[in-house]
Amino acid sequence: MTPSLSASVRHRLRRLAAAPAMLSALLTLALAGPAAAAPSASSPATATATTAPAATGDASTVTFAVAPSADGVVTAGQPLAVSVSARNATGSTVPASSVHLTTSTQALATRADVKAWLAAPAADAARTELAVADGEVPSIVPLGVGSATLSLDATALAALAPGVYPLRADYGSGASTTTAVSVFVVPGDAGTGALGLVAPLTAPAQSTGLLTSTELAELTAPDGELRAQLDAVSGTAAILAVDPAIVAAIRVLGTSAPASATRWLADLLQLPNSRFALQFGDADLAAQVAAGQSTPLTVSTLAPYLTESDFTGITPSPAPSGSADPTADPTPGPTGDPAPTPTPTGNTGTGTGPTLPTLAQLTDIGAGTGSVFWPASGTATADVVAALGALTVDDIASITLVDSETVTGSETQAAAGARGTANGAQVLVYDADASRALATAAATDTPLTRAEALAEASAYAALAVAADPSAPLLVALDRPSEVTGAGARAAVVAGTHLAGRAATDLATLTAAPAATLSIAGGEVPTDRAADLTALLAGEDELTDFATILADPALITARERASILQLLGNGWRAQPAQAAAALEAHRTQTQETLEAVAVVPPSDITLAATSAPLTFSVRNDLPWPVSLRLIATPNDPRLVVQNTTEVEAGPEQNTRVQVPVEARVGSGESTLSLQLRSPEMVAIGDTVPVHVTVRAEWESVGLIVMATLVGAMIVIGIVRTVRKMRRRKEDSDG
Repeated sequence: MTPSLSASVRHRLRRLAAAPAMLSALLTLALAGPAAAAPSASSPATATATTAPAATGDASTVTFAVAPSADGVVTAGQPLAVSVSARNATGSTVPASSVHLTTSTQALATRADVKAWLAAPAADAARTELAVADGEVPSIVPLGVGSATLSLDATALAALAPGVYPLRADYGSGASTTTAVSVFVVPGDAGTGALGLVAPLTAPAQSTGLLTSTELAELTAPDGELRAQLDAVSGTAAILAVDPAIVAAIRVLGTSAPASATRWLADLLQLPNSRFALQFGDADLAAQVAAGQSTPLTVSTLAPYLTESDFTGITPSPAPSGSADPTADPTPGPTGDPAPTPTPTGNTGTGTGPTLPTLAQLTDIGAGTGSVFWPASGTATADVVAALGALTVDDIASITLVDSETVTGSETQAAAGARGTANGAQVLVYDADASRALATAAATDTPLTRAEALAEASAYAALAVAADPSAPLLVALDRPSEVTGAGARAAVVAGTHLAGRAATDLATLTAAPAATLSIAGGEVPTDRAADLTALLAGEDELTDFATILADPALITARERASILQLLGNGWRAQPAQAAAALEAHRTQTQETLEAVAVVPPSDITLAATSAPLTFSVRNDLPWPVSLRLIATPNDPRLVVQNTTEVEAGPEQNTRVQVPVEARVGSGESTLSLQLRSPEMVAIGDTVPVHVTVRAEWESVGLIVMATLVGAMIVIGIVRTVRKMRRRKEDSDG
């Protein structure tokens, strides 16, 4: 339950790591204006650049990239601007060099053609026989960046038929020529199919049940990741996939929630976008199925996170309402500024304090479509789809989002976004290639890298629409490991206008005719399933242990929330950090199980036939606990009170007295002490106590004392008699 790094720390580290790329982008903009920027070290396949053997001082030592503007889509009758950028990694100035752009009259007909073109280490010059532009990159100082913007002639572009075309840029001349490639699209008929974009609203991977106030303040600040995600979808028709753990984390704080967080929640609820709820913590659905879970894990309560004083004076609001029908229109209109924390009409608190929100109200994401599942890309196997497809809400079948690379049969990748059925399970298929390209664009702040990725997304979308103009097209911005404001916004805007279409809501997509599909791909996350099995075993131990509390949910609710967070899809891209978080959680679980125990006593000597023995019970928990101390002798020489009730205060040691009676005069014996809960669950290990019985010492002591007392009485009598005699003799004399 203790994260290896808090969300706020990880956020700061990512911003620090991004600083060099941001500085590079600013330098490029200063040199060449907004149309070009320095290439990123993590450029996608759309910007493959090759470098000839090094020759200090000429263009063969630079890396080079090219990307079209306008998401790589040609506007009829207009030229297409293309940006090129070169980075000089040497200590010498690179002289000004020419740039030659070429394309082809033959379009790239398939996805395989596009991938092969973008992935080629050295582009085939014969593939781009049509020269379309020439320009020059000025001289580049050592470790500097040079860029230029060229324009593809509108007349040449007008002669091209609709399709996806290769774009080649050659920088320099002769043996020092460096080549970069990209693609652009000459649009055709947009067709009649719908377009949809799914955008997640998720927090960075974490291992605590809910985000803290500090983490929320940072993530929802103007430069925070959650704010960037929300701003990216504002004003668009994106379909929102919301992690309910985020809204719950804000609402449980009540009036103490950061102002930026309550504003973020209000902005989310005011958006008219269609939406659906992810699993709590965006927990990995495929891992749950692989671990044998018949239904996805959920939280049963978040009451332990609530503090009554944070809800004083909050005006109650109606219980959340939403449609469970995936085919119903889930898009609400704006309803004004909602209260930061909805509360029920009945009192769920102590009966005398303020009214506290219910679980449904804490996790309400606004009116949305119910019963929608979204496994992480690449994990939606046939078993996962079948398991999720068997679930219903109010007798309405669920719908599972799957990526196109898992789909085979009569409807292939060309039908991405089509509503289908796979062995009776309802599915929506999103285009894996276009979605990956959009995710790359969303994760970068470098304009040229972003332009390269958006051109690639446009290419795959154009191929999908050309294959079946009547089929719907669905794309998804998969859970990002990090988000940039400009990148996320550009990706969402581009994704909601792919292939000349305007994005619509989830209801329109689910209303489309269902095609027959077959799920044949996907990866079974066996490692994560094993992790979940271990986590659930630890949860079972904590559930038994929590019976010592008046409210076991103080432990069990937090544990379940933490398990779901540890199972979050955000950890998939961070295996090393995930392993560390799991190890930290195991350590904390063990510490919790060892927080209540009998303090091992020293050896005891019993010098009487009966007496109470005193022991100490340690309670390191922040709550009082109810226990039973079971004392069991190892032989019949001791008669011990078997069960002693113990009420141990929080974070203290409590003294417990156990009556003991010895049946023999002397001997050695052992008591076994075991703590148990009121439900008779063993708490901690059995503690042995060595007892030495010297009960005859009591008899000897009594005899000695009686003898001494008797002697003193006799002596007293003798002395008294003698005194009386002396007095009589004195009086007679």
